[in-house]
Amino acid sequence: MTMMTATQALSVNPATGQTLAAMPWANAQEIEHALSLAASGFKKWKMTSVAQRAQTLRDIGQALRAHAEEMAQCITREMGKPIKQARAEVTKSAALCDWYAEHGPAMLNPEPTLVENQQAVIEYRPLGVILAIMPWNFPLWQVLRGAVPILLAGNSYLLKHAPNVTGCAQMIARILAEAGTPAGVYGWVNANNEGVSQMINDPRIAAVTVTGSVRAGAAIGAQAGAALKKCVLELGGSDPFIVLNDADLELAVKAAVAGRYQNTGQVCAAAKRFIVEEGIAQAFTDRFVAAAA
Repeated sequence: MTMMTATQALSVNPATGQTLAAMPWANAQEIEHALSLAASGFKKWKMTSVAQRAQTLRDIGQALRAHAEEMAQCITREMGKPIKQARAEVTKSAALCDWYAEHGPAMLNPEPTLVENQQAVIEYRPLGVILAIMPWNFPLWQVLRGAVPILLAGNSYLLKHAPNVTGCAQMIARILAEAGTPAGVYGWVNANNEGVSQMINDPRIAAVTVTGSVRAGAAIGAQAGAALKKCVLELGGSDPFIVLNDADLELAVKAAVAGRYQNTGQVCAAAKRFIVEEGIAQAFTDRFVAAAA
């Protein structure tokens, strides 16, 4: 199903095929505005205390819980996962905010090195505006699992989300703003490939983080490298599910079905290759097919 055209991103309900929304790609002026806002937001945010940032994370977690059902319904409507799993994604994302608010500050404490005179320390200082290019399979979790520690460390976060979950992108931005996240500290822009290239090459972007396909990561990583930008890539996945002769087949099949079909099968760590010992291969296959039917 096509989720974009040359001029716009399309949000389509995968269960019905109904187009929910069409959003034009950001033009050069809109991208410039997003970059300018993120840069100015960073200058103020990096001066706040870690304790202040941690409180903002707590507030974000509370806001997510207040809008949990609305957010979950948007996730299911746009990308198609069962509503039970969408609700779990919201719950997990809110818990992430709480965890980093509680434990994250200690991770940012200066660390003494092994230098003999003990006068050297490692400090964790804010880097700048981080461009995040995120996928559609976990439209809330994938955004926040990076944004939460990035914000806690004093950086600002600029999101380019997948084109088929623009409704989720809008809702996340609204919830974070409602939680009191300062303007420019968190932002999103509906950029196409040309827009992404413009942002990567802009000096206000300090680093790029990507979750997506190997093909997309290779292209974005090459651009980030050419611009001498730090880059973190989480790409693809083809995990094996191994079943040995002495395995509990009932338990193995239950885990295999969950591992293959969870989140409509769209998980980078999903079971994609089944390696089963020959002695139980047929029995496992028969039970798996029956359980998945």
